[in-house]
Formats: sequence, C-alpha cells, structure tokens
Amino acid sequence: MMQIVHDIAPGAELEFRTGFISPGDFADGIQEMAQQDSCDIIVDDVTFITEPFFQDGVVSKAVDFVKDLGVSYFTSAGNFGNRSYESEFNPMTVTGLPVPGVAHDFSGTGDYKQRVNLQAGSYTIVLQWEDSVYSLGQLPGAKNDFDIYLVDNSGNYFGLNRKNDFEDPIEVLPFVVRAATTADIVITRAWSADVASAPVKIKYVVFRGDLTINEYPSGGSTIIGQANATGAMTVGAVRYTKTPLFGALIPEAETFSSVGGTSSSGVIRNKPDFCAPDGGNTSVNFYSKDLELDGLYNFYGTSAAAPHAAGAAALILQAKKKFFSVKMIPDDMRNLLQSTAIDMGPSGFDFTTGYGFIQPADAINSFAEPMPLISSLALVDSNVLPGYNPVDISITGSYFSDETQVLLGSTVLTTSYVDDKHLLANVPAFTGNPAIVAYNPPTVPNNNDGGFSNPKYFNETVKTHVSVKADNKYKKYGEKIPEFTATVLVDGIPLSSTNWTLSDIGLDSL
Repeated sequence: MMQIVHDIAPGAELEFRTGFISPGDFADGIQEMAQQDSCDIIVDDVTFITEPFFQDGVVSKAVDFVKDLGVSYFTSAGNFGNRSYESEFNPMTVTGLPVPGVAHDFSGTGDYKQRVNLQAGSYTIVLQWEDSVYSLGQLPGAKNDFDIYLVDNSGNYFGLNRKNDFEDPIEVLPFVVRAATTADIVITRAWSADVASAPVKIKYVVFRGDLTINEYPSGGSTIIGQANATGAMTVGAVRYTKTPLFGALIPEAETFSSVGGTSSSGVIRNKPDFCAPDGGNTSVNFYSKDLELDGLYNFYGTSAAAPHAAGAAALILQAKKKFFSVKMIPDDMRNLLQSTAIDMGPSGFDFTTGYGFIQPADAINSFAEPMPLISSLALVDSNVLPGYNPVDISITGSYFSDETQVLLGSTVLTTSYVDDKHLLANVPAFTGNPAIVAYNPPTVPNNNDGGFSNPKYFNETVKTHVSVKADNKYKKYGEKIPEFTATVLVDGIPLSSTNWTLSDIGLDSL
C-alpha cells in the first residue's frame, strides 16, 4: 500500500503502523497517528471479522473520532463481493432436528435449509445477530444464542458453535472443501432470554471461500466494520485495464469488490463512497499474475484501490493548501471526490460502486485553473505561408478554457475556444521564429494557478543531443598523470558508431 501511495504522491511523508494485533490496538493506532503524529490522511485495508455488523465497534468509533479532528480516513471496502445473507430470524419447529434449538425458516413457508454451491478451498463464514455486545461494555451481553451449521448431502451437521449467553453475538464457521459440491446452511436459535422480544436480525458473511447462494438470497451486503463507518471514505476496486484510459467507456467494478447496504444502529449507510483502480505493479510478490509480463507482480483488490484514493487525496490536499492556504476538511474531500467521479451504475449513488470512479485531476480542476499544454500547431489553410502573411492556426493541447489566451511572443492574439483540447488563433505576419504559447489567467485567491504553457514554434529546430562524460582516472602518489579521456554520445549513440567526428560537433579541442 505504501508503494502505491508513494507512486501517486511521491512528495508525501509516509508513516506505517500495523493494524493486525487486535481491534483495540488498531483503534489505538488510528488515534495515535492522528493526535501524536499529526497525520492528515490515514488509509487501511484491515477487516476484523469480530467487529460488530449491526453497530459501530471500537475501530469504527476511532475512525469517526479522527475524522472529527480533520483527518481524511480511507479504507478498503473488502473483497467479499455479495456473498452474504441477512434476514430477521423466522423461527420454525423442525421435528427430529439433530441440533439444539429452533431453526430459521429461510423461505417463510417452512424450508429451514439454504442450498449453496461450494468450490474447493478454505472457508470462513461468520454469523452475527443484532444484540448487545458484551466486549463493548453493553451489559448483560447477548440475550440470544444463534448457531450456524453446514449440512452435507448425507445429512451430517458440522458447526463449531459456542455458548453465547450474555456474551458477544458472533459465531465463526471455518471449514475446508476438497472438491466442488453442494451443501445446506442451517441457522438455529439455541437459547433466548426473551423469546417474546422483537424479531432479531441475523446476518452471515462469507469472508473466505467461493460460495454461491442458490436459494433465498437476501441482503447481499458485505461492507462491515470500519468500512461501514460514517467517518470513513470507503473505496471499491476497478481493474485499471477496465477504465476509460484503456478504452472502457464506463469503468467496471471488480466482481469481488464488497457491496454496501449493511444497517448499522438501524441506519443503512451509503457505502462504498467511490471506486479507485487496482491491478497496478508493486515489487511485493503476492504470487499474483504478472499481467504485463514486465517482471513485476500486479496487486489486486480493494487493498490496492484504497491507497490509490488516499494518494490522490494527498495531492488534492496539497493543491488546496497551495492555491487557497487552507486545509481541506474530510467532508469537503469526500464531496469533491464523489461529485467529480465517473458514474458507473445507476445515476448517482449505488451500493456496488458508490458515486463512481474517482477523477483526481477533475477534482483539482474544479477549484483551480491548470497550466495549459500545447502538443501541436496546424495551419487552417496550408497554402498560406506563416510569417509573410497573417494565418489562422489550430492549436491542439490540454487544459484550455474560454479564458485561455494565445500569445505570439508578447503579443496577445485573437483567440477562439473550441473545446478543452482545441483553440483557434489568428497570427499576424512576423519575422524570425517567435514562440506560440497559451496562457490561463489565475483564478484562485493566491493568484498562483494557471500560467503559461510550453512554447511551440512554426519552425521547430531539430536538435542533436550531445553528452560528454569524463572517464574515471586515478593515479598513485609519484606516478605519471594519466591521459584524460571522455565518452561522447550523440543522441545516445557512441561517437565512434556515428558518421560524426569531434570536429563536426565542435569538440576537437576537448
């Protein structure tokens, strides 16, 4: 992640702290980085499966805390796709049920088994329910004890359920599948302190494993923990090869990118906030594909997307300070990235892509005028010779606006704006070879945006690049001074391999 941030914002000061020890230590680290180390931006890609699904845990509260201090907090959405199930517990009595408790009716018509497809591999499924969390100091703790089982096609039940009476409302089901198969999920309530209480929400998320829910899909949200925190900017993933720069009209989210819609304290939060690219190169070997066959491994997942967004935020933060002498607050950062993103799904927000694929350059351009660039000049009428006669020219480049001026030397020309990449200008007769430049007037309070473009000339002189490097020489005390020599390259080629001589290039007295 740090490599990606450095790639996007190479001038940013970087700090690393682990977040894998425990949720409490992770939360402490977030606050330390904000309060003691004065970090302006924090980014993580950590998911603790023990953090509450239905309310804010210690990590989420730490994120909200530092956001209120002015820290822009970014986090990965997760790589769990839509592999989850959520419902209110619907009890039904099953005669001969081989496990304790009352079963959950998935269908509402008496089916307590949910058929799933399982591919070979390791699995981790976590079941939680909306209840008091003892570890958060919510006494007396969970008033319900739910269990989750995997049932094979022979009717064998497998579960590692514990007694949750007045403890935390969570069960973890890990298992290994050796060959592709089908199975059933069964959820039971083994105990309740108050059966007559209001219906209880239950939810399981498949954190590891290739599971497909074949029947009774419900919910589907997998953004949980601090990724669902109000203060976090939650980032989904888009493969970089599926973006407009690589020919995709509309960016396409990774299928594994986690989906929002999880209710927290009774409120469904709009997550993810937006998407950013994944699949770029790092020097770290994750045993992933080398997509470009360049000897570097590609880094996939929302763990790669989040630092891309955080690095972009560092540039935006710097630009705001440069042009306005103010620090951008997190809410403004979020709103700016959302409002300038490329919409990827239904108009506006959606739970798969948020507000779309971030466009950092557009974000900065929305509050500051960029410096124009000129790539080429072309005569509107190729039969008219510039210099001797007035000519109309077409200018191609970038970052043009209807305020952009074109100058010939120091003379401002009559200019017409075509679009942000094209201008038309009338050039009077001239002598010599004066430069054509574009100029964007400043628009910000500090008067330091915009500026002059690179120069372009009607007569572009082709220059030969000559480099002279003194060869390394040494002598011992008392020895004769060695002959000094140099290596001369012409356009990167050794002089001896060209048709030039030292005299031809004016270096015969070197």
